[in-house]
Amino acid sequence: MRALIFDANYRRRLDNDLKEWVGKGYLDDDAADRIRKDAASRAKGQSRLPAVFAIIGVICLALAVAAFVAANWAVIPRIVKLCGIAAAIVGANFLAAYSAARGRNLIADLATLFAVLVFISGLALVGQIYHLPQDWPAGAMLATLGALAAAWLAQSSAALVVAAVSAISWVFARGEPAGLDIAGSGIALLLIAAMVAHVILYPLRLGRWAVLALVFAAYLRFLIEAAGTRFDPEEAVMFALSLFAAALSGWALALLRHSESRLPEVREKDGAFLFARSTLDAGAVVLIGLVVISLIAAMSGSGSGLSVGAILAYWPIPATILLAGGGFILAFARSFGRFETGALGAAAGVAVVAVFLGAVAPNAVVIVAAFSFAATVGMSAAGTVAGFGTWTAFGHIGTAAVVLWLLNETIGSLIGQSLFFLIAGVLLIAVAALSAWHIRRRSGEMEGTA
Repeated sequence: MRALIFDANYRRRLDNDLKEWVGKGYLDDDAADRIRKDAASRAKGQSRLPAVFAIIGVICLALAVAAFVAANWAVIPRIVKLCGIAAAIVGANFLAAYSAARGRNLIADLATLFAVLVFISGLALVGQIYHLPQDWPAGAMLATLGALAAAWLAQSSAALVVAAVSAISWVFARGEPAGLDIAGSGIALLLIAAMVAHVILYPLRLGRWAVLALVFAAYLRFLIEAAGTRFDPEEAVMFALSLFAAALSGWALALLRHSESRLPEVREKDGAFLFARSTLDAGAVVLIGLVVISLIAAMSGSGSGLSVGAILAYWPIPATILLAGGGFILAFARSFGRFETGALGAAAGVAVVAVFLGAVAPNAVVIVAAFSFAATVGMSAAGTVAGFGTWTAFGHIGTAAVVLWLLNETIGSLIGQSLFFLIAGVLLIAVAALSAWHIRRRSGEMEGTA
């Protein structure tokens, strides 16, 4: 739906621009009409609403099968239950293969999704039939492997989403961590690698975001395991997670800059390029969310505060700092002097600093508030400058959340209000001046090349 709205807005703006350009003599009427027809032809078939409704319908059908079996559990013989599950899986896969052979990829994907959901439901039903002991992590892993196998064998993006969700369930279903689980982390990395390869070969936005959610879930689990019992890991884990989001953003930005020389129509269909775009957006979403959480924790007094030495002694943090630094250095090297790259990197850096201050100096509320406000405004502005809509949208949301929380906390203190508005005013004026300078510079470059 969002894509439809943005596409309609784009065509509306394009039509207005074409009228203005024809009026100024930049284009003739025939050229403007050809541009309109090309934009309209590319918009055709982009609606994903039918696919969304179909996916929801398939999920409902799978739930209906499971509910019917559960409702008639005592009546249906055991062999009929097993044969029914097997027949549904085989029949759905046969339909998927038949549809794929005739080029009906959507039907094939939906049939594969139905087979995967019946397979997952069948795991629980078989466990009940034979009174097997409950083992949620093992069941989640079986569901993950089954869905992942279906995703690769049937080239199904819907099955990959199910695999990612099942893997996230497995990550958190392994109980309270007793220490660093090297084997579990290794299995998670293998699953992530297989899923990343799939979304690069068979691009789908929902699949990319599901895999990225698994990446952050696995890293969060790893951080909690690495923290052990040496200290309350909440602040350090939050800071390390923000560093990880920045690290992914840096490497994604480097990959995007590497792809800049390619033609736009080729680049927008490249799975690696699309995954890098989604990674950059996911990093921004996580950073903005952590900035808001860190500010709320600092101002509500729930943050205990850690020393800088304690945070740096937490070994995943220096390792992630090196990872983040390498990504941004490579991104800047590939686009030396690019204002857009610098804006994105600076905004991510301010966000990390805001979370760091919330972890080590929760009592310095004014400083934490200033950096939090600067981070959300900066990420919104950087997204506007670089053309990353997700950065802009979530930057606006984060700014609204920060402002509302600050007003709520300072409403009873005139001194607090004066400090807040002073900081906010200075930061907004600075952002406005920087944006105006960038716009003037870009305008000058365009006039010079005309």
